[in-house]
Amino acid sequence: MVKTFKTMILICILVFSYSITCKAKDYKNFNDLIENSKKLDNSSITLKGEAIGESMNRGEYSWVNISDGSTAMGIWIESTLAKNIKNYGKYAYKGDIVEINGNFNRACTQHGGDMDVHASSIKVVETGGSVIIPISKSKKIIALVLTSITLVLCISYFKFTKITSK
Repeated sequence: MVKTFKTMILICILVFSYSITCKAKDYKNFNDLIENSKKLDNSSITLKGEAIGESMNRGEYSWVNISDGSTAMGIWIESTLAKNIKNYGKYAYKGDIVEINGNFNRACTQHGGDMDVHASSIKVVETGGSVIIPISKSKKIIALVLTSITLVLCISYFKFTKITSK
């Protein structure tokens, strides 16, 4: 009876331990990731950020850079997965917001010792696109003042050059 009871407890412990899902730590601030890089080396992480620049295809794999707004991180990803990203951030464009699951490397031996993430999956959380950049009122006023000064100087230049040429 005691042996059966111990066996049942052991089975419950094993079933329970395998039913717990492990989730990689989420990073939205890449500075935290960089500061803790020594203890996070070779661990599974989840990054969320804006795809920036462009996808740099290297055959079966591609480099994609994602940014948290202040820091960028290089992602080594299968080219087929990288094609899911349609918009990359640049001037007047907002890139797709992506969530990347992968293995963090503090000093990747495969890529010359650079810090990177080898992605296993990608999910586009928010689609990017073109952005209208408004011109501030002060810049418009400065442009009008400088244009007026330029016109006055051009008119006076031509007026004085006609007088001196006679």
